[in-house]
Amino acid sequence: MSLSFSRLRAAPVAASLVALALSGTGAAAAAPAIVDLVFYAPHFAKVENGSTITYHFVRRAEDPKLEPSFEDEVKVKVGPEGAENSVIINAFTGARALSMPNMSKTGNPVIVALMEQDVTEMHKLLGGSPFYFRNRMRQAMSGETPAEPIKLEYDGKIVDGWKVTLKPFGDDLKNRGKLGEFAERTYELTFSEAVPGGLYTLKTVTPKAGGAGAILVEELTVKAQPVAAASGEAPK
Repeated sequence: MSLSFSRLRAAPVAASLVALALSGTGAAAAAPAIVDLVFYAPHFAKVENGSTITYHFVRRAEDPKLEPSFEDEVKVKVGPEGAENSVIINAFTGARALSMPNMSKTGNPVIVALMEQDVTEMHKLLGGSPFYFRNRMRQAMSGETPAEPIKLEYDGKIVDGWKVTLKPFGDDLKNRGKLGEFAERTYELTFSEAVPGGLYTLKTVTPKAGGAGAILVEELTVKAQPVAAASGEAPK
């Protein structure tokens, strides 16, 4: 798999400033931009090497021309021995299983991996060049539009977070007819410093023509990470 989104980077903001924005402290507490949240925020700074972050993935497809619905897991192993600055993504199981080693530890590469899967599906379904889809998504993610502050529920607690909504194809009037329902496709990403790996959800919605429902919804949500049992205490 060619993960070309790893090159979608504008001039970086200093990691320390992004960290302050995420934590909501200091003069840099202004909302971070999407390019920083996706590519530069130190989301793995507090995640121990060798640990695994697990996400629940749900696909709901209501159009027979699309690949069918399913539910599965995506696992991100952080800093394996001998590769402290990288992560391994193991997405799905069975015939759908994908393993992506040596992914960048900067930002959260699971976003890059799933968006590349979107490029593959749209190219197969709609034709045209995969570079078109990749470039439109690149432009959407490279913007400096600030994120929106929100509250999220994680592991039974309410935590502070940020939300960004992207619509990569919405303003491409020239290709709207070729894109069909995908012209209105939206990506909603939510982040929180309280969540391991920073990413809380990545939700993609492709609405039906006319806006009544959706032909395709995909949602990746971080799962509460298990806590090691104390000595002498049975695990729950």
